[in-house]
Amino acid sequence: MIKGERYQVLLADRAKFRLGIIGSGTVGAATGKAFDKLGYKVIFYDILKDVILDLKKQGYHVSSGINDIISMTDISFVCVNTPTNKQGQQDLSQVMSVLYNVTNALNSNVMGGNGTNKLTPHLIVFRSTMLPGTMKNVVVNYLDKNCSLERGKDYNVCYNPEFLRKHASLDDFFNPDRVVIGEDKNDASLPLKQIYKQITQDIIITDYDTAEMIKYASNCFLSLKISFFNEIGLLCRQLGINDKEVNWAVSLDKRIGNYGIEAGRPFGGPCLPKDTQALAYLVKRLKIKPDLIQSILEINDKIAEEEESTNQIIEEMES
Repeated sequence: MIKGERYQVLLADRAKFRLGIIGSGTVGAATGKAFDKLGYKVIFYDILKDVILDLKKQGYHVSSGINDIISMTDISFVCVNTPTNKQGQQDLSQVMSVLYNVTNALNSNVMGGNGTNKLTPHLIVFRSTMLPGTMKNVVVNYLDKNCSLERGKDYNVCYNPEFLRKHASLDDFFNPDRVVIGEDKNDASLPLKQIYKQITQDIIITDYDTAEMIKYASNCFLSLKISFFNEIGLLCRQLGINDKEVNWAVSLDKRIGNYGIEAGRPFGGPCLPKDTQALAYLVKRLKIKPDLIQSILEINDKIAEEEESTNQIIEEMES
C-alpha cells in the first residue's frame, strides 16, 4: 500500500489516532485536553514531575519519557518554551533538548511499539514559537543530520503555531480564527489537517518560514496596537484631552476594534514581551531600518515605568 493510500485508510477512522504532548504547560495542556474532549487518546509528558502528577490526578494519561510518547502515539506535539535572554535573543535550549530525545527515540525505532496499528509516518508537530528560519535551519536540519530514519517516509515534521490566551486557552483552541500549519513535504500535514477539521475549516497550509512569520506578525501587531494607544494616551494627557473617549471612538471603526485600546497599561504576560523582543532582535541582526518593533518595546517600557511609579505613590499614600 502506498503512503497516500495508507493515510486515507487511517484518516477515515481518525478517532483512533493517538496524540502525544511534549511540554504540558499552557499550550501543551490546552492542546491535549482539547483533543481529549474530541475523543482522541492523549498522552502527556513534561519534564516537571508536578505538572505530570497534576494531570494524572485529573484523570489524563501521562508518560515518564519522550521515548514512550514517540512509541505510543501517531502524532506528537512539541509545546516547550522559547524564552528570550536580556538582549532579546531567543533561547532554543528546550527545543534542542526535545530534538535530541526525539531523534534518539526515532533512531531506536521505537515507533512500532506495543504492536498497534500505528500511523506511518509518525508526525512530529512543533507548536513552540520560533523565529522564521528556525524550523528549516535548526529543527529539520538537526533531524536530517542525526536521525537514521528518512523524513517524508518514516516520519514527518510540521509547524503549527498557537494563538492561545493563557486565561482562555481551551476556549481559544475550540474557537480559532484560523489554524496555521507549515510543512515542506506535500501531504505531511494531512493527518493534522484532518483532526483540526473537527474544530474549523479555516486551515492555512503553508511553508515553515511563512507559518513562523504569521505567528510573530500576529503577536507583534497586538504589541504595536497596545503601544500605539498608549502613545495616543500620553499625547492626550499632554493636551488635556480625554484619552478614553478618543480611544473608544476610534475603536468603533470595524477595521480597528477594541483590543488593546486602554491607555496607560503596558503589554505583559508570557508571550507578547518575549515575542516582540525576539523579533526586534532579528530586525536588529538583519540591520533593517527604520526599526518600528524596537519602538514598540521602548513605548511599553515607558508605560511600565509610569505604572510602577504610580503604584508606588499609591502604596505610600495608603501606608
